[in-house]
Amino acid sequence: MAPPLLLVSLLLIGFVSARAITPSAEAAAVFPKEALPTNSGYLPITTTNASLFFAYYEATHPLTPPASTPLLLWLQGGPGCSGLAGNFFELGPYFVNRDALSLSPNPFSWNRRFGLLFIDNPLGTGFSAAPSPAAIPTNQSVVAAHLFAALQSFFALQPGSRSRPFFLTGESYAGKYIPAAGSYILAVNPTLPTRLRVNLHGVAIGNGLTHPVAQVATHADTAYFMGLINAKQKRELEALQARAVELTNAARWSEAADARGLVLSWLENATGLATLFDAAKKRPYETGPVGKFVNRAEVKAALGARGDVEWEECSDAVGAAMHGDVMKSVKPEVEALLRGTRVLLYQGIRDLRDGVVSTEAWMRELEWDGLPAFLDADRAVWRIGEELAGYVQRSGPLSHVVVYGAGHLMPADNGRAAQEMIEDWVLQAGLFGRHGGMKRAA
Repeated sequence: MAPPLLLVSLLLIGFVSARAITPSAEAAAVFPKEALPTNSGYLPITTTNASLFFAYYEATHPLTPPASTPLLLWLQGGPGCSGLAGNFFELGPYFVNRDALSLSPNPFSWNRRFGLLFIDNPLGTGFSAAPSPAAIPTNQSVVAAHLFAALQSFFALQPGSRSRPFFLTGESYAGKYIPAAGSYILAVNPTLPTRLRVNLHGVAIGNGLTHPVAQVATHADTAYFMGLINAKQKRELEALQARAVELTNAARWSEAADARGLVLSWLENATGLATLFDAAKKRPYETGPVGKFVNRAEVKAALGARGDVEWEECSDAVGAAMHGDVMKSVKPEVEALLRGTRVLLYQGIRDLRDGVVSTEAWMRELEWDGLPAFLDADRAVWRIGEELAGYVQRSGPLSHVVVYGAGHLMPADNGRAAQEMIEDWVLQAGLFGRHGGMKRAA
């Protein structure tokens, strides 16, 4: 996905106009002082005459000097789901309480050791209002270009941040955004002066949709061997899956996306589960309070968000615009990343949509010289104290983590394991260290 140099040049024009909005004292009163973002507001995308909303939190207890403290970007899935859902429900420093009026500290925030950046992506998502429906991206190439432009704006806004080790992270449909943006960065960097390069050190994808044609074919096996459907139902579901694969191979993208949707709705109806995102849950994830909270006028003011934009957790308009993208693969982009940086793939074990079996299916298809060694690598049991946390397999730049006690929104389900995993992987410690030990900084 090497971008044209002209496009890169256009995207960089005007990035210095990035700005953050400082909240008034009245608006800031809705947050505890320590819960306010270090910076938040809008990052311009010059070619669209639009901006992406962001919220940034500096590391609270870094282990390294500021200039070398890693910086993580978190991208939500969807397509069209807001990064603020991840912020206030999964891994940010404060969570919205059920009353939708107050916040509570998250002891397992990802900004303990690292700077943590949330962006409402793509355009049209969350507070990142699109100037028109036509401005909403329809493919990963445009999403990647917009994110790159937004990052240039962010680095201009945060002096000294460009040299810090940078990691792309996210979940679900970000299993597409991250490979697209990461491979874009690797392709663009050599064409730019050093002062404009992005210091990409790795990417982490949680419960991702990445190579859908392989992933959609796994649901029947997963459900059957979990005891959720019988042999007759398995055959029915396999027929639906085969149709989705057939349409994908024929590049009938919209029909293929519809066929995948039919697979998932059939499975949910057949199993009676409250949600395919977590087979153990008796009700869906309760993210509703986040929307009520962030749509309060004083919260919008505190975050520097536009007051005239009604925040939605997931945008139907973005979902419709990117419907034809759903079944397209970014496996080649993952392969490019494996040749240029580190890659972490992790899944909550209870996810029936984009879970462990789904991910392992497409990992086996990687066209990468290191695949045989990875497939032959041992899978280590991972414990936190005496409790089982999951399993880790790694070889060269690729690490795969299965997280116990978690579903699709893994950081929300098992925050302790999520925090230890991301900290150890970024810092190459614990099971990700040279000797695979378990010692960690307190």
